[in-house]
Formats: sequence, structure tokens, C-alpha cells
Amino acid sequence: MLNRLYTARDYHRLTAVIILGVMLLRVCALLLSPLGLHGDEAQYWAWSKALDWGYFTKPPMIAWVIAVTTSIFGDAEWAVRLSSAPIHALTSYLVFRTGRTVFDARTGFWAAMIYGLMPAVWLSSQIVSTDVTLLLFFVIALNAWVHLRQDGPSWLRALQLGSAIGLGLLSKYAMLFFLPALALCLVFDRPSRKGLVNIKGAAAALIAIGLVTPNVLWNINHDFATLSHTADNANLGKSIPFHPLEMLSFLRDQLGVFGPISFAVYIAALIAGLSGRLGETAKWLALFGASPLLIITVQGLLSRANANWAVTSYIAGSLLTAHACVTYWPRARKAVGAAIILQSFIAVILLGALTSPALVNNLGLANSVKRLREWPATVSHLKAVIAQGHDGTAFETVATDKRIIFYDLRYYGLEETLPLKMWMLLAAPQNHAELESPLAKTKGPVLLVQYDDNHLKYIREDFARLESLPPVDIDLGGGKRRQLNLWAGYEYTPTQTR
Repeated sequence: MLNRLYTARDYHRLTAVIILGVMLLRVCALLLSPLGLHGDEAQYWAWSKALDWGYFTKPPMIAWVIAVTTSIFGDAEWAVRLSSAPIHALTSYLVFRTGRTVFDARTGFWAAMIYGLMPAVWLSSQIVSTDVTLLLFFVIALNAWVHLRQDGPSWLRALQLGSAIGLGLLSKYAMLFFLPALALCLVFDRPSRKGLVNIKGAAAALIAIGLVTPNVLWNINHDFATLSHTADNANLGKSIPFHPLEMLSFLRDQLGVFGPISFAVYIAALIAGLSGRLGETAKWLALFGASPLLIITVQGLLSRANANWAVTSYIAGSLLTAHACVTYWPRARKAVGAAIILQSFIAVILLGALTSPALVNNLGLANSVKRLREWPATVSHLKAVIAQGHDGTAFETVATDKRIIFYDLRYYGLEETLPLKMWMLLAAPQNHAELESPLAKTKGPVLLVQYDDNHLKYIREDFARLESLPPVDIDLGGGKRRQLNLWAGYEYTPTQTR
């Protein structure tokens, strides 16, 4: 069906229809989902209620986006997550337009399908995360580079490039992976130099710097909290110099991010592209895919790497894979086409299953969603404990030792009863909850919700008196339970030396 007799308009119409249909399916699944917010999502929601130019672990874009959707639709879980599916749809469409510009409409169609239907995008469309807007701005920046390279200097495209890089950095610092590839293009690719080494290119750089400057100033005023957290995540200070198993684990995980068949073909296309066998344009495009993938692979070898850290690779990756399959490897195209249909079919089945808690349990998926279940019941239990007080004395505050629990308790309304604070293991804050809501010195009693057993020794050091209470024990379904230790703490003095 999808042969060369289709016109560019046909491919455009088909791409738009599929993208719109998939987006509506994902939104419907979101509306029907009974799953609560993960602690990270609840944290982003809390940020959206106190808009700023930065936060301890992330730049501000995700808070801004959630503020828009919740200001319109309220604070329900689906409203917090609502932006992801439409933004991914827009990203898919821009992948099509970029592929159509740099190659042809047929390649653009396949690129949009590879990106929009990859497993990571199916999952990401059902949650709210920093990767969603990052990928949007990455493709906008890549699209601007393509036009500047092909059409020459342009004020409009320079504005597009600078804005996309700046807004991408306000989404997630992984936008920096765009810059090494761009720098190599400027050094070795004459059309890229012609398009950008001029006053318009300088303006693009200034726009990007101007947009990210408020976040830099926020970091300066907060002891470089976000930058320090990002460096800590890299964890390059491990005593063992090399971690080949971590690297192999990261590469294995990419099979699940991009799809097993698509990833295998992508690696082959990346090698062929960088060697020049897929044409001159593909060689330079391949740099934008190779940059994040190679950097994070090395990161995995030196320390550790999460599966999604190289996700920006798959913007250029979708375009390069589609180009290789459409123009050079027709058999691979058929395999990739069959694979994305199969993985999308599985994704749709799973989306349907997730709307039924009983079916999730019967399929053995309860462990995968246990952190998203029964938070209202957990908060109700804690409110009942608060109402009882301790030894005839009302609790002054509630504290917990786990960031994600802190934010889920906040989202599901525990602060309606008492102030919610973070007990701190170390003197310096290690996350945004500790930065904004540290437990201060108090006589108590404090209702302490303890998650980490390794913390108990230090908790005992910080309280002059610590009385055990009956623990929280909530049935999450599928044989899973949420068990949290409860303590009544008196005479709390924050640590100054640990």
C-alpha cells in the first residue's frame, strides 16, 4: 500500500490521521486509568503550584506545562499527565516534516511511525516526565538545522534554533547532547557553516543563552542545586573505574526503549550513515543520533546509565532508520514495519488492561504499578492516626524519610490535616522536598512515616524519644502491600554533621 505512487500530500494526510488517532487513543486510556500518581509525578505537580526558574533536580519546564493543564482541567491525575500525549503527537508530526524536508514524504512518514509508535513513547504518553518536552524541542532544533543547512541563513530559522535549544535546556539538560553534533557540523560541513557561521547564527546562540540564563541564575542563588544533582546522577566517583555490565545493561534496555528490531536496524543505519554510505546528508544527521547514544554508553561504562538518558538519540534515529529502510534496505523496512505494528498492538492491549485493576493483577503486573495504587487509602489511614494523637497530645507535624512518599502524601491531601515535612539524613538538602520543607527542631510529637530501614539508626540519634506505633499496612492488590513504619518522635534536633 505504502509505495512510491503515493504523493507527498497523501503521505502527509496519512501521517496526520494516524498521529491524531493514536493521540486520541492514548488520551482515552489516560482518562480511564485508575492509577494514581508516582511520587516523581506528584513532585512535578507540587512544583507547578510554586512556579520558579528552577528546582532541585530539574529545570522548570515540566512545572510550567503541568500548571497549564491543571489550571484548565483541575488537579486530577489525568489532568496532571494530559500534556504528554498531545506533545508526543506534535513531536511525531515534526519528525515527519523534518524527514520530508531532508529526504522525502515517504521517509518522513516512516520516521514519524518509528518515533511515534516506539515502546518508550507509548509509555511516556501515559505519564508526565521531563523527556516529553525535551524531545519536542530537540526535533524543533533539528528541523531548524536542516533548513539552515539546506536553505542557507534565515532569521526565522535562527530564531527557531536558538529558541528550541534554550527551551530544551529549560526542559532537561540532556538538550546539551545536541551541541557536540552541531559543533562537528559547523567544523566539517560546509553547508552547516554557511547557514550558521554568520550574524544569524550568533543571534541563535544569544537567544539560547538568554532563555537559559534565568535558570542559571536560579542555580547560582541555590548553590547550583540542579547542576550538582545532575553531576551526582552521573556518579563518576565510583571506586571501580569501569563497569561493562552497566554499559551492557544500558544497551540492552535500548531494545525496550526503541523496539528490538528498530534498534538493531538503527545501529546498522548509524554505522552506515557515519561512514557516508547513506549519503552526505545522512552522515551529518547521524551525528545527532550518535552524540547522546555514545556519550551515555561511555557514561554507563564509567559509572551507570538509566535507560532513558539517551532518548534524544531517537529523534535523528527515527529519521536515519527510515531513510536507510526506504532508500537502501527494503527488507529491513518490512521487518521494522511489522515490528512497530506488533509492539503497538501489545501496547494497546496493555493500555486496555491497565484500566482494570483486576486484570492487571491476573496478568501479574501488580508489581509494576504498586507505587501508583491506594494512596488515598494510605492518607486516610494516616489521618486517622493523626486524629488519635499520642499519649493525649496532638501531633505537631508529619515527617517522612522518603521524597517520593512525601510528594504522594502531599498530592493526596495529607497537608490538609497537618504540615508535612522531610526528615533529613544529611545536614545539606539532597532533594527539593528537603530544600523547601525540612523538618525543623521541635519538641513534638512528630508523626514520622519511615520507609527506609537503613535510616532508623540515624532517626533514633535525632530524636530524644521515639515511640513505635502500629505500622501502615495497605493492600495494593495482586499480593502487594504498602508497609510503612510509624513513630511518635519527641525533642527532634536536626543533624549538623552527618
